[in-house]
Amino acid sequence: MKKLIEKFWEDMFDGITTQDKSKILQSFTPDASYKFRTADKMYDVALEDMAASCLGYKDTLDCKYFIERIDELADGSWVSVITCSDNKKPYFTVSYFKFKDGRISDLTEYYGDF
Repeated sequence: MKKLIEKFWEDMFDGITTQDKSKILQSFTPDASYKFRTADKMYDVALEDMAASCLGYKDTLDCKYFIERIDELADGSWVSVITCSDNKKPYFTVSYFKFKDGRISDLTEYYGDF
């Protein structure tokens, strides 16, 4: 699964750069769930909407991302921590993955600034 997560991040940033939504979505099962957390609310977002939102970052995403860690948790899910350093403000993302048949079936993310 570690390789799948590494490939997911590669495809995510490549999809944003090339404006290719299919690259962003190819790692997910058709019925996958995507959620992200802000300071006060958890959002459950359709995958198509998530991918469309990511494409909107092309003009503002001028960063190099680093996978800080990828670990398997006791319940069989996985977590990754990435940092993204750009010219404006560095940030991090903590992502919790569940898999089904070698693809992401559930992704929950938490974002923060340094």
